[in-house]
Amino acid sequence: MSDEAPPTMKEYKPSWINDLLVALLFLTRIPLKINMNFSMAAVGSSARCFPLVGLVVGGISGGAFFALNLLGLPVFVCATIAVGLQILITGALHEDAIGDVADGFGGGATKDKKLEIMRDSRVGTYAVVTLIIAIVLKITSIGSMYPEVMALPAIISAAVASRGVVAWGMYLMPSARKDGLGASAGKPPLMSVVAALIFTLVIPVALMGPFAASAALLGSFVSAGLMGWIAHRQIGGQTGDVLGSLQQVSEITFLVIAAGLFSAGFSA
Repeated sequence: MSDEAPPTMKEYKPSWINDLLVALLFLTRIPLKINMNFSMAAVGSSARCFPLVGLVVGGISGGAFFALNLLGLPVFVCATIAVGLQILITGALHEDAIGDVADGFGGGATKDKKLEIMRDSRVGTYAVVTLIIAIVLKITSIGSMYPEVMALPAIISAAVASRGVVAWGMYLMPSARKDGLGASAGKPPLMSVVAALIFTLVIPVALMGPFAASAALLGSFVSAGLMGWIAHRQIGGQTGDVLGSLQQVSEITFLVIAAGLFSAGFSA
């Protein structure tokens, strides 16, 4: 993304198609070739499409779970492959973020030290333990859903809701740094985060039913809010790693609650 666009490239202009392409480029490793030049400021404008990226990521991983389950593979094998696919599609972007936050918040004594550790490419004990717990919780939550067919809408809904949370994190939380992702992307327009919220609410309700979706969404929002509060106390706001942590925490909470509700027979 250079400041001077090649003559053959079009300049970014906000539109649903352009914003979805920017969001996909930013949040996934899906190989897209687009004839468009844009800066990090476009990421803030594209926040309205973050939940739609979740629809793509969740649709691919949830579809894989569903297909493999139909083939008769053990349910926890299906769940492991589904989670692995999400990590592959996103390039472990969010997992890397929550690992950095765990190392920074756990190992730093001051704000500056925490931010320094979060930028360090080395992986510490806090990160390793956090990632193990996070991945295990996802796999066991998906694998324990009954009937197994309910895992598909739950995976998609969790992916949608957790990325909608990222849009609101960008809007509500100040940047903890003067540089970096949180600062360069900027604060999304209000209407963008409102659109993201609509997708975040409507898609899970349509897929899971109002009761299960509402309970999972509430838990997802509460956990993200708690993560945001911790980040504000630790470093005074958000960074790209904090935003990725919001996604992970809210997605895990969503899946855990959905697994409990579906296993207890609540699906509407």
